[in-house]
Amino acid sequence: MAYIGEQQKVLNGRGIVGRFDEGTSAGKYFYRERVTEEGKRKYKYQLLQDVSSLSEAAETASDAAIAIATGTPLVTQASQGRALLEGLQQGSPKYSRQHQDEQVKSVSIETAIKEFISHHEKRRRAELIAETTFLNKSGIIHNHLAKYLEYKNVNYTSEITRTTFIEYLSFRSKTTRLCMQRECSVIGEWLKFLDTYEYIHSKLLRGGTILPRVEVRMTDRMANPAINPDDWDVIINYVRNEWRKEPLNQETGYHKVHNKSYCYRTLFWHYLLLSKNTGMSPEEVLKLKWKNVDIKDVGRISQTKRRQEIEEMRAAGIDVLDTEMNDIDENKILNPNAWAIEHEMGREERLISYIYTIRSKTKEPREIPCNQGKELTRWMEFLREHMKENNITWKLDANSNVFANPWNEMKPPHQRSLQQDWRAIINTLTEQGKLKGHRFSDKPYTLYSLRSTFIENHLLKGTDIFLLARISGHDVKELMKSYERLDIRTRAKEITDIEYGRRQPKAESINLFR
Repeated sequence: MAYIGEQQKVLNGRGIVGRFDEGTSAGKYFYRERVTEEGKRKYKYQLLQDVSSLSEAAETASDAAIAIATGTPLVTQASQGRALLEGLQQGSPKYSRQHQDEQVKSVSIETAIKEFISHHEKRRRAELIAETTFLNKSGIIHNHLAKYLEYKNVNYTSEITRTTFIEYLSFRSKTTRLCMQRECSVIGEWLKFLDTYEYIHSKLLRGGTILPRVEVRMTDRMANPAINPDDWDVIINYVRNEWRKEPLNQETGYHKVHNKSYCYRTLFWHYLLLSKNTGMSPEEVLKLKWKNVDIKDVGRISQTKRRQEIEEMRAAGIDVLDTEMNDIDENKILNPNAWAIEHEMGREERLISYIYTIRSKTKEPREIPCNQGKELTRWMEFLREHMKENNITWKLDANSNVFANPWNEMKPPHQRSLQQDWRAIINTLTEQGKLKGHRFSDKPYTLYSLRSTFIENHLLKGTDIFLLARISGHDVKELMKSYERLDIRTRAKEITDIEYGRRQPKAESINLFR
């Protein structure tokens, strides 16, 4: 077996790139990842051509991973560049002469867009990017970039100049600055793609991006404002009661166990509860499976139940010394959040859950403890009973999605459907004047507001920011930048406290030159 010299992890630990130091392949660089075929795990290698350093190998890793995943030959940027030049010399493609003796291959904007989308489609199939990321990129390219270049009458890549995108921000003035920033980021990727394949002049991006800079202010980062406690109570009570039971009140002729809408709305109710109490993104919650949920009974001590048990034991002639309650201290209150050991007097069931998830955006795994054990257990019981009473025979096991819809082949609802229902609910409550909204934002609540609420609530509660960053899947810097919009009134006491009757100590200065 060839000895591996220098090596480096790439693609978030998915594989490694390295150099063979012995054998017939000595001095050559490769990409390696572990795959599973026919139930067996093994390594697959891809030799990297035209690579002379570990850093170059790391840059080629994504192409190598795509080649392994799709079973297609590896085509590096260098080899594609040579192929383009060969085609250029044969005079087959249209080209433009933009500098001394430099020929730039020029393709239509439509072709350049198709090739860019095809490249990222391969990356999606190889699971190098999430499906939502792919859809976001393709949507921006098709819906915004293509229309802008049509507006600018740019039909070929060779017609792109340093001033082409100077009007982009005014063209997209009706959207938010955050959206503009996101769009410019994706368009920047497209321009680098064109540069890589020599579809544009080599010096065009040499001084950096030719896209306008988007200034994002703190107020722009409030597109998904956190939900204040009063509004949350209004929303969740409306969803649980009036909105969820609305289909049952209609004269449909169906008993409630046969009502598909009632089942879906019960699903939606529990979906909102888990989203708000875990800080998971909407797509994360939909992908969650039961095998990634661990429910524990940590118990709690009920003061009332403890006293009742002590009185019952004393009535039976058993002497009980209650060291916790101290018998005579009627005002002593037990901590309702304290975990209780098994068989402790006054113990009641308290279920918490540990959620294991991988954020699609960063691919970082994390475990989230939350007080949703009771709610998840209730949803599972409802689901089993509903399927049994309606003779639905789809499998419900550890590999099933937590929010599987039994009326849709146990598939989770589409995120777009959830968004539409959420908007309808918020609009209804807003029209009725029941929602106050966020103090510093006039934007309506969104599904992502549930994630913002989780993070803001923990910031206000004083949760350690490094712990919060771990369970929310956020960078600490981004956490502070995007979410620390604390309501100053909650900390007013720290500012307005006055120490009455206490004289401030005054330190004496010591003169060393007396």
